[in-house]
Amino acid sequence: MQDVNSKELLKNKSANVINSLNGKIAGVNITQSGGAAGSGSQIVLRGGTSLERDNQPSFVVDGVIYDNTTAISGDSGFDGMVRTASSFGNRVMDINPEDIENMSVLKGTAAAALYGSRAAAGVIVITTKKGNTDGNTEVTFNTRFSTSWVNRLPDIQETYKRGKYNSLGNLETDWEMSSWGDKYGAGEKVYDNIGNFFDNGTSYDNTLTVSGGNKSGSFYLSISRFDQNGIVLETGYDKTTFRFNGDRKYGNLTVAANVAYSVSKTDKTLTSSGLWDENGKGGNGAMEAIYSWPRSENMEHWINEDGSKYRIFQALDPNNQNLVADIDNPYWIINKNKMWDKTTRFTGSVAPSYKVADWLNISYRLGLDRYTTNDYTYVAPGAAMKDIYQNGRLSTSDLTYEYLTSNLIVTANKKFGDFDFNLMLGQSAEDTKVQRERRTGYDFITPNFPSFDNIDQSTKQFQSYQSRKRLMGGFRRIPCSL
Repeated sequence: MQDVNSKELLKNKSANVINSLNGKIAGVNITQSGGAAGSGSQIVLRGGTSLERDNQPSFVVDGVIYDNTTAISGDSGFDGMVRTASSFGNRVMDINPEDIENMSVLKGTAAAALYGSRAAAGVIVITTKKGNTDGNTEVTFNTRFSTSWVNRLPDIQETYKRGKYNSLGNLETDWEMSSWGDKYGAGEKVYDNIGNFFDNGTSYDNTLTVSGGNKSGSFYLSISRFDQNGIVLETGYDKTTFRFNGDRKYGNLTVAANVAYSVSKTDKTLTSSGLWDENGKGGNGAMEAIYSWPRSENMEHWINEDGSKYRIFQALDPNNQNLVADIDNPYWIINKNKMWDKTTRFTGSVAPSYKVADWLNISYRLGLDRYTTNDYTYVAPGAAMKDIYQNGRLSTSDLTYEYLTSNLIVTANKKFGDFDFNLMLGQSAEDTKVQRERRTGYDFITPNFPSFDNIDQSTKQFQSYQSRKRLMGGFRRIPCSL
């Protein structure tokens, strides 16, 4: 078991609290899915334990299991959305790192003793902050500004223009994207397409907290706002969080409660690849195209004066019928094809404890973790995709996760002369619900009006999935000693 306190976590604060553990815990392997705003991370503790399931640890926040799923909005057989098509966040990102008091990392027997088989890959226990009990009220405001940029770019040759030569040393064609054609002449423009494409990213992070209390109870209240613009235009991530933690004593009764609410949104784009379906890939991603774009062509010229799509090889295809063979301009992708996801999350727990006698105590905890993620993917008409999708495509997805847990524990510790009697009785219940609804369709009737009401009825598809799991248990422990 290893601990990391709030001070250490905030030294290299990240929107994703997993990244803040980098370099602070032995044996922790953290892999970021990418540098895009709102992208997620995976964490593995001291090596994987399974070849068939997720090796990420379980998360427990203030005594309640906290889901850390990285949800992909669709699949290749339905809407073409796969893990490599865009960036996806993991759900621990919904926690404001400023609210964390301590993180404990457990693996092995310590984790198994507390959380059973679900701790096979380890457990990360997060404890959030509480108010002080000295009778004072404290107000704090923390603000951060940071900027990001591309650290280094690949070396791109600037000797040869678009095209390629054959094995006989003759120019075979200059109607292709590869840059092995004629040499640049004196004074000919060589465009820095890659350098011009990326922008400086910025992030603003503000947190306001109010805390206080006395010997009878305490409270902690926080509200935060995080805004990030990505290094790729039209991409970004924002998050608003609210948290209240409180506890109060009434004689022998102590009641503790906490509630957290967050809303986050990620604006993203197709990245290293396009969408996929059962017949193969459809289209391309911005990152895939930018590195292959010839420097003899100005990549910023992606749209014509009349608003139509500019195509490098328009002269070869004046009727605009061979879009399948095109490579979409990255500026077209980020400006025309819109992708975003939005997650609304509510978590909370209430934990009363009653001291019946000096030797007898009853405690109970009721916890809830619930969130809904909405995904949106719009491919504009004219994209370099299969013929059936060239009049536009729209996909949406709604995922709702709900986890309810209930734990009742009775403990007794009584001494009769030289005989120590200890008793622990408990009851546990968990209820997990997952519901997903997905919609997709293509071929818009009226251009530039992305709505399912505007899609050819014969192309629409709908899928609904539900699962429910309930776990009931009881436990007892009666050690006695002389």
